[in-house]
Amino acid sequence: MARILLTGFEPFGDFATNPSWDALELAQARGLLAGLDVTLARIPVVYDGAFGVLQKALAQSNPQCAISFGLHGGLRGREADTIYIETTARNRDGANKPDNSGQQRPEQPIEPGAPHALPATLDTAAIVTALQGAGFVARTSDNAGAYLCNHLFFRGARALQGQIAYGFVHVPPVKSMGGNLNLEQLARAVALIARTAAASAGLAGS
Repeated sequence: MARILLTGFEPFGDFATNPSWDALELAQARGLLAGLDVTLARIPVVYDGAFGVLQKALAQSNPQCAISFGLHGGLRGREADTIYIETTARNRDGANKPDNSGQQRPEQPIEPGAPHALPATLDTAAIVTALQGAGFVARTSDNAGAYLCNHLFFRGARALQGQIAYGFVHVPPVKSMGGNLNLEQLARAVALIARTAAASAGLAGS
């Protein structure tokens, strides 16, 4: 059975909830992830703590594949019905808003001396194709922003280079937040993403 780690973020800013986490919980509760050995981890929206929670979850679950999910509600140019599969983690902080601890970072490298960018190692094209085939609006993106989503994506990609498939997915707001998808639909989408990622990585039981 394929071991996979899925992470989502806690609420942040003006959002009272975060569908990147809620959809994962619902997918697991509904049995949509059956057949996969899944570990879920909820990531704090805090620069100084986000990667540490991911590291702990990786150490505890020893996954063969990992996917981090985040909400694209505040990213410019993002469409309310679209799931974005990120292809590139960038070595930069610099969002114009504070994290949940009140810390706001100026534009700066996440890790000085590290590469400017790192690729996702998931099969992003296969994931987009699977989502579109199931009726979802999905596309790839090479810009995950400069806030906690990109921060976690880069730190995770840096740590997991050459070890396991890892990537990041930006989900849209749900209907209660002004989006087009309800949470049930998004739960089906994240389960499909997990299954497709596991299958594309050639993991048994996916």
